Amino acid sequence: MAAFLDPQFCLFWLEHDVLVPGEMKVTVADRVKELLHTEAASVMLPETAIDEDEPDQGVQPVEPPVKTPRLFAAYSRKRHRSDANTSTRAELLKYIQMCEDGAADNHPCLQFWAKYKQELPHLYHVAVRVLAVPASSAPVERVFSHGGIIMRPHRSRIGAKMLSNLIFMKCNSSI
Repeated sequence: MAAFLDPQFCLFWLEHDVLVPGEMKVTVADRVKELLHTEAASVMLPETAIDEDEPDQGVQPVEPPVKTPRLFAAYSRKRHRSDANTSTRAELLKYIQMCEDGAADNHPCLQFWAKYKQELPHLYHVAVRVLAVPASSAPVERVFSHGGIIMRPHRSRIGAKMLSNLIFMKCNSSI
């Protein structure tokens, strides 16, 4: 999902780097879009309301009693969820279109999301959460180091499955 949320990659990585048939690429692209839509739809944005902290010319706003339910409160919540569902799909399509049109060419990833924060609010919150994860960490570096130790020139004929199994065994030998 992180590659998809980087506007310079978007779905381009799928075209060039994934060596599978075309229909599989379409399936992968649809699955990535669906995962991102699900994540974006779960984001609850703060509602933008009129600032009630500053009353107009000394008139205090009248608050309803605490135990009085609002008449259309349940309706507005349901409507808000369906609006969020359609707006996240619209945001996703707009983001893909922006990537294809080259809107991201002039901006690094984080600057792009800062600039389009207002236009793509649901995707912005997902992007901030996903892109905050460091690309490399110590455990992954250790696995690559073990792979480098195991895959030496004198073991050049070792197969991918065998290499994977040997790395797995080496990394989990302490368990």
